[in-house]
Amino acid sequence: MTVGTVTLTWPNDMRGESRMKVARLTCVGDVGGGSIPNTDFNTMNEVTGWYLYSVKAYPGTTTPDPADVFILDENDLDLLGSVDGGITAYNGLNLISASLTKVAIPSFYDTRAGTNVNFYHMITGTLTLKVSNQVTNSANYVIECTFIR
Repeated sequence: MTVGTVTLTWPNDMRGESRMKVARLTCVGDVGGGSIPNTDFNTMNEVTGWYLYSVKAYPGTTTPDPADVFILDENDLDLLGSVDGGITAYNGLNLISASLTKVAIPSFYDTRAGTNVNFYHMITGTLTLKVSNQVTNSANYVIECTFIR
């Protein structure tokens, strides 16, 4: 069984801005179903103590299906607002598009209010990229997570 790949880079292209960092996850789906493995990042504490500001998805040349993106913290809390631990997407719903660059902002589900609220989460540990519903063989796309201080 072939497994898709995710390559993580921390580009230094913020034009001298020291209060922003970008994690760029370049994804290529496997040849037998388009999936990628759940991928950990911030394993070296690159953005520990920073805040997730936005998540952007860019389609590649082998266009992906509309797919859901989850950014999970070390406790499996979806920083894009899933209410069920990264099973049903909220702000990450169809974030990956076949033809459009799309962006989502962080959110969490407030059980007392019964609604999602935009919220910039402080990063305290390892993060995990999870993508669901992408089944195009060898589809490629980029997920960029921007962090601020």
